[in-house]
Amino acid sequence: MSFTSTDPTSNWSSRLRGSEHFPSPFLDMASLAMPEDIRTALKWCEYIFQANGTYRQAMERVISYFLTDVDVTALSTQSQLGDDEKEKWSSFLTESIDILGAVQQIDRDRICYGNGFVSIIVPFRRYLVCPGCGILFPLREVYNNSKFRFRFEGYKFKAKCPGCKRDGDWIVKDEPENTPDKLSLKRWSPHEIEILHDPMTDDTDYLWKIPEDYKKLVRAGRLYHLERVSTPVLEAIQHNQLFRFGPGIVYHMKEPTIAGVEDRGWGISRLITNFRQVWYVQVLHRYNEAIALDYVIPFRLITPASRGGATGASSDPLLSTNMGDFMGNVQGMIRRRRQDPAGWNTLPFPVEYQALGGEAQALAPRDLLDQGMETLLNSAGVPVDLYRGSLQLQSAPVAMRLFEASWHHLVHDNNAFLRWLVQRVSELLSWEAVTAKHKRVTHSDDMQRQMAMLQLMMGQTVSQTTGLKAMGIDWKNETRLMGEEARYMQESQAEIQEEMDTVAFGQQIARGQGGGQGDPGQPMPPGGAPPGGMPPDAGGGVPMGPVNSMVQNDMMPQTPEDMLSQAQQLAQQLLGLPESQKDSELRALKQKNEVLHSLVRAQMDNIRSQARSQGGAMLMSQEFGG
Repeated sequence: MSFTSTDPTSNWSSRLRGSEHFPSPFLDMASLAMPEDIRTALKWCEYIFQANGTYRQAMERVISYFLTDVDVTALSTQSQLGDDEKEKWSSFLTESIDILGAVQQIDRDRICYGNGFVSIIVPFRRYLVCPGCGILFPLREVYNNSKFRFRFEGYKFKAKCPGCKRDGDWIVKDEPENTPDKLSLKRWSPHEIEILHDPMTDDTDYLWKIPEDYKKLVRAGRLYHLERVSTPVLEAIQHNQLFRFGPGIVYHMKEPTIAGVEDRGWGISRLITNFRQVWYVQVLHRYNEAIALDYVIPFRLITPASRGGATGASSDPLLSTNMGDFMGNVQGMIRRRRQDPAGWNTLPFPVEYQALGGEAQALAPRDLLDQGMETLLNSAGVPVDLYRGSLQLQSAPVAMRLFEASWHHLVHDNNAFLRWLVQRVSELLSWEAVTAKHKRVTHSDDMQRQMAMLQLMMGQTVSQTTGLKAMGIDWKNETRLMGEEARYMQESQAEIQEEMDTVAFGQQIARGQGGGQGDPGQPMPPGGAPPGGMPPDAGGGVPMGPVNSMVQNDMMPQTPEDMLSQAQQLAQQLLGLPESQKDSELRALKQKNEVLHSLVRAQMDNIRSQARSQGGAMLMSQEFGG
């Protein structure tokens, strides 16, 4: 595979030989350094990505922009995932493998090399089984206990059995640890991967070039590596072969290329497609470094001054001054100056001071560097305003949408990786099959759209789930929290009321009053209706309450302000009704508008709390003369 495509103007100079035409503009210095194979390209990409901090940081911001929370749903769109199942997957993705950090690392490999390789590692516990008597021991115990006389020879595990006394090869038995907390993600170095590619079908298989240093550690029989090296990898090391991954074991994330490039299953990094611009920026950095080394600090000189008033040869200090004494005096003065900057120094002759150079600011190609880096970032798909954080408020939403569209392939690949991951984990742990994807990026959403969604929700044009989702709020979760808050408030109010009743009863006993029910000075209303209640009508029925009246007249509030005002009025009216009628009114209100129902309940609780506070203050005033 070659990255230096044929120059369509390569024969230009030969065709126009002898003419006054300029040579091909594509025959530049960067073309001579362009990598010609994938291995060289990977090394170049790694070096440039690590050496150019501005480019690396710009790409880190691109990756971070698309890192949103992961949403796990049922595999079928016609079924729903249970809360327990969703919580199990959420805990595994966030706590066990840190899914956002893993996606960020894979994206970083893809941006740098143009390729990212990842697989799931299932750890195991290695045991050795004696072929003679069938006794089983952990490898660590056999390795560390001298009575087994363990040795690793010829890629075989050999030991002496303490039971049957057989000395020879033992059988290796590996027990996988298929638990969520043991699984881990392994990123493979592109330098160690070989790809088998079929040009007809684009099918690929992946092989691991086992590093030589790892082979040496295994061959040396170190316990730490013998416990972890799998049997297939050990066989590949034994025969000095490449290790071939099974189908679907490795997920390959790669940069897309145009159809005419013979990529052989590899992705081509943006650093290679923009290699000439990267070369140009590096040339500017190199010469800027040379300027900084040679022109930032001026070159300082001290020379003997010409004699004033003298003419001819007598004015030249070289003819009348011993230069050896002059140099010694000046150098001694400089040494004393460095030891004691506040000291006084004298010379028996006048001198002149000159500063040569120091014009680095005028020579440094600052504008060229900024222009070159901006061109490189734009060529790589990074808006310069986004990198600098200087997007204007008016143009930010449009610019963000265009930026998201240009990087759609990155989001697609991330979601494809998540689907592969949950599928593999479902197979390994025997969990219910699910699907996963990143939530939509909402950085560019504006407040006008959110307010419009809330207005549509109030007008019951869209559901509360959709309306609150625009604000990043889960309606089901909020409903559950509101119920818990209401229950907690009722329990707290009941405890406070019980404490107040206990205090009042104790005060009555202290004054010598009876503990009978009711206040003798307060007559019971006729018909047993509580104070403030609505008496029955002449027909024996109950008059229509405020909620039913509002529902019949279709007077439901639409805006948040109207809803709050209506809730205050309904709370005052409902508190004056009998308990059974009040509950009936609240049930009707909940069926019609749950949001208004919650506001009314909150207002009623607030009124009760104020009434209890005022009653307690009056009681204290009566008792103690406050």
